[in-house]
Amino acid sequence: MRIDINPNFPINNCKICGIRPVVEQTKDRWTILCPNPTCRNSVSDKIVNVPAWNKQNP
Repeated sequence: MRIDINPNFPINNCKICGIRPVVEQTKDRWTILCPNPTCRNSVSDKIVNVPAWNKQNP
């Protein structure tokens, strides 16, 4: 299930296509990913790791 991130929350857009990321929860992981299916830009961790996403997408 993909969840939109609140527009007031500071998070960088995808550096590849410029789209605002979404959050996806799986059984034991949270993934911040670009909603563009051809992009495949993502960060996965046990928590929603926004600092890692922002570091990867300056």
